[in-house]
Amino acid sequence: MLNLATIGTSWITEQFIEACELSTEYKLQAIYSRTKEKADQWADKHGAKYGTDNLDQLFSDEAIDVVYIASPNSLHFEHVMGALNGDKHVIVEKPAFSTPELAVEAYRLAEDKGLYLFEAARHIHTKNYACLRQLFEEKKKEASYPFLGANLHIGQYSSKYDAYQQALKEGTAVPNVFNPIFEAGSLMDIGVYPLYVALDLYGEPHKVSYHPVKGPNGIDLAGHVILDYIDHQVTIFTSKAVHSRLQSEFYFDNETIQVNNITDLDRVSVYAPGQEPTVIAQYSTENPLLDEAVHFATIINQKDQATYQRLKELSLLVARVLDELKPH
Repeated sequence: MLNLATIGTSWITEQFIEACELSTEYKLQAIYSRTKEKADQWADKHGAKYGTDNLDQLFSDEAIDVVYIASPNSLHFEHVMGALNGDKHVIVEKPAFSTPELAVEAYRLAEDKGLYLFEAARHIHTKNYACLRQLFEEKKKEASYPFLGANLHIGQYSSKYDAYQQALKEGTAVPNVFNPIFEAGSLMDIGVYPLYVALDLYGEPHKVSYHPVKGPNGIDLAGHVILDYIDHQVTIFTSKAVHSRLQSEFYFDNETIQVNNITDLDRVSVYAPGQEPTVIAQYSTENPLLDEAVHFATIINQKDQATYQRLKELSLLVARVLDELKPH
């Protein structure tokens, strides 16, 4: 069993803690928060041995095997390097790093120390995504020219968007997720989900562009990503300021693979003219982070270098493309 510590006290941290408990692969050891009071509250709530507001204490604790990091994006690198230097495996929420150079440096340190560093792109670890990936490869082999690519969609009206608008009116601090200082915005916060899928399935594009709609403080509220390949194109719509009900589609000749919700991938179907749609995958878990938590523990425990290297290379590719796409 892996002894776990967490950094961050948002809803995603709580969901990951619960997923780890369900997996029976982890034992919660410590909770870090910027305030000792909150850290202690969370430790009591989730049965951790202790709460702390001291990162040095966390990183030097020899009983901790893995640190899960869900701090603001701009703090990821500092926290990751601290954990790795403390000889801990690391699971860091996406997007892991603000630049590809920082990603390379962190992965190099992990390799030098014989540790695992994972970017927590939860959706690519699900059973439904495994089905999508297998189906995609099969259809790709069968399809004739033209190979038309895909249209992917993610529009989630943020629970912080109203507070953002109010803060702009009042001249007060905007929520972190709409603050450029924290490397946030629609592309970085949720656009990374469809980008991960596109780059995993189609590989590295030869040209990329992002056409954002910006708020008054320069943050991207919505936008379209275009990934250009030699003989096809993938487009991605992303927004934290609208709620989109559009599904994501992958095109192969006269067939279409349709995915309901690119983050949860709760249903994968195939459509063809004159036929009823065929549901390929519709599996759901008690906790959406469970498959991810189990997968990371399996890689660590089994020392599965082949799978780890594939995830590492994909994470580095995502970092490079995100850096090219970032609105300036």
